[in-house]
Amino acid sequence: MDFFLANVITLFFFVSAYLLVKKYRLIRRRKSYVSAFSVTVGLVVGVLPVSFCFAIILDAALPDIYVKTFAYKAVFVWLVLAVNWLWQMVKLQSVRNYA
Repeated sequence: MDFFLANVITLFFFVSAYLLVKKYRLIRRRKSYVSAFSVTVGLVVGVLPVSFCFAIILDAALPDIYVKTFAYKAVFVWLVLAVNWLWQMVKLQSVRNYA
């Protein structure tokens, strides 16, 4: 049961991070590909300390299985989110306005 709850907490953290990025529309069309890439890198680098602090809070409040599950899955989920955000940025950059 602890493993299931650890996965639920991990899923909640990453879904809320994704929804916050979407809510504040941080992924939008930029002036250049370099700017789009830098925003993606900034998102990943900016959210990594938040996940580290969340892991410290989990360590203080819950058993070790929660922290280990979060730490193991965080590496792969952040990689997937970074690729997803980069793909969305590149896709938005390639859209041309022919109005």
